[in-house]
Amino acid sequence: MNYRLATIFARKSYSADITETIDIDVADPISQLIIELAVNITNDTAITAHAIRCLTNIELVDGSDVLFKLSGAEAEAVDWYHNHIVRSPWNIYMGWGETQRFIAINFGRWPWDKELAFDPKKFKNPQLKLTLDIDAGGAVPNLNRLGVWGAVFDQKTIEPVGFLMHKEIKNYTMGASSHEYTDLPRDYPYRKMFVRCQTYDSEPGAKINKIKLYEDEGKRIIFDHIPEEILRAMALQSPPLREKIHCRIATSQTNIYCTPTTRLYGNASELGDTSGSGAIALTMGDGGRIKGICATAQKYAVVDVEGYLPHGAYELPFGDQDDPEDWFDVTKVGSLKADIDGTSSAASTDSVQIFLQQLRTY
Repeated sequence: MNYRLATIFARKSYSADITETIDIDVADPISQLIIELAVNITNDTAITAHAIRCLTNIELVDGSDVLFKLSGAEAEAVDWYHNHIVRSPWNIYMGWGETQRFIAINFGRWPWDKELAFDPKKFKNPQLKLTLDIDAGGAVPNLNRLGVWGAVFDQKTIEPVGFLMHKEIKNYTMGASSHEYTDLPRDYPYRKMFVRCQTYDSEPGAKINKIKLYEDEGKRIIFDHIPEEILRAMALQSPPLREKIHCRIATSQTNIYCTPTTRLYGNASELGDTSGSGAIALTMGDGGRIKGICATAQKYAVVDVEGYLPHGAYELPFGDQDDPEDWFDVTKVGSLKADIDGTSSAASTDSVQIFLQQLRTY
């Protein structure tokens, strides 16, 4: 058997905030690490945020060397752009159920990439660190569960030359009509850069006016586009992100949290053994939050949602994504800066995260 799914960390439940440190003890190269987050639901209508918000940080380290560092929302956005699938497209926000999210840390260009994979033997003590804030998302949860699996090369001998490394570079608060300049690292070639801006009830493009990337103080401009151009030229090359949400909708406006944040479309139908009276209406809010309302008594419902920009993240790919030789080799650049221009409606209550996917060689 050349490939198998190995248990890295058996499912475990938590009733308090924690950072769980998991030793990567397998010796075989790993194509993906797959993380499960399960958030129990104790209240039907008091949904406070997307369940993924309970997973506040994911780190893969080898001593002080950081190989992966993203929040749960950032990691889920990267996984979506990498594979164009939602690993858990059904979200149950109904009392005493649970919402499950599955996220992969992708070390190769595709599953079972023989050239790019994480080889634990190249490191002294690799560890995965998962940080939980158990009630940061969902509907009044008092319990979270974690599990981790590895897609490993078993009896298949490979010699990977490196792996895809992911790191958040900056997280800052915005200001109206302001420019935020960021010196970017020039240690490993870039395959992708991501810019994330998520504010409930607002499209990311309503806060970011332009994203610019340039070398050597403007000698060469790599990227200079408004969000609408990015969305039309790049994001729309991907299929829309689709998911189902099971929840209770009240006779007053009820918050329904979803993964896409712009160009949202949704419809709701009653969930039950018999048909009830009254209609369910949805208000197409942006930023990852829709509002629903029932005409008569509150109802259990299935809400189908589709849209773009998972968790408010824009993907900026570099070169032929299958050819490492064509990626952006920043090691040959004198300086590299990003300039993110905020719109007049941007405020200190809005934030932006910049994170990278880089080729880390052995």
